[in-house]
Amino acid sequence: MWDREKVEAWVKNFKGEETHVLSFINLKGGVGKTTMAVAVAEMLAEEERKHVLLVDLDPQTNATVTLIKEEQWEEMDQEGQTIAQLFEDRLNPHDAPKFKIKDAIVRRVSTINDGIARLDLLPSSIRLIDLQDRIPMIALTANFTSNPLEILRNALQPVIDRYDYVIIDCPPSLGTVTKNGLRISTGYIIPTIPDILSTWGIYQIVDNVHRFAEDIDRSIPALGIVATKVQSNNLHARVISDLRDRQLGQFSKKGVLSQPPLFASTIPQTVGVARGADVDADIRTFKGKYGSAYGPLHRLTQEIKLICEKKKP
Repeated sequence: MWDREKVEAWVKNFKGEETHVLSFINLKGGVGKTTMAVAVAEMLAEEERKHVLLVDLDPQTNATVTLIKEEQWEEMDQEGQTIAQLFEDRLNPHDAPKFKIKDAIVRRVSTINDGIARLDLLPSSIRLIDLQDRIPMIALTANFTSNPLEILRNALQPVIDRYDYVIIDCPPSLGTVTKNGLRISTGYIIPTIPDILSTWGIYQIVDNVHRFAEDIDRSIPALGIVATKVQSNNLHARVISDLRDRQLGQFSKKGVLSQPPLFASTIPQTVGVARGADVDADIRTFKGKYGSAYGPLHRLTQEIKLICEKKKP
């Protein structure tokens, strides 16, 4: 018997029609993960002319409220058209489902030029905070007819083929919500501040994703690590050197896991990004939104695109 999912992926890749699904993960908050995910999604859509869907799996909803107005988000949340409702429907299988993927996807989002034509958003909700611990119980509530790891994949199945890229902003955990994102990912990216606390969990991320990929018999490669909020000090220089040499922490010991490579583009510490998160600001260019971080974020986007779209031998 052939694995249909693997065959379909191979055929799409062979025809040059593969949808690249990239999860952005770090176990520590405040490392610039969401800013990077949003920027890469925006630049792929606007500058590289790709059709992009950003999926906000983080219950903090930062990606959502930096791409659409809070009033629009609140209305959608009340109508059950956010990620939280998708999971809540599965937790209450005897009630009529409210979530509809075609209604939940917001078209033409961004603070730039009143929206980017090729960029769509599947919004999150803070209600997901109260739901995420119950999601592993979905199999029990549905008499084992529903797999809690397949919820996002099943929801996106009718629409995913229309996108060149799906960018997933994951919560700072490796729970069931994050695994829903990883389940459909063709790769993942780890943004990190080059300090001790922010890089401490990278080994745990790589180890857990490796074991999860083995469990579901799927390849989920790490595209790489991105150094963020970089400052000119000795600590950052030393950690970046370790990352570049692929000798960070536990990775320096001999074992089955190797450290993911460090992207050439590093993102500097800047205060200019804060204004770009204001959906009411009149922003017309990426330079106006990201300030001095625009160049590095643009180069990072091109690096990611090159890795994803490199020709297979």
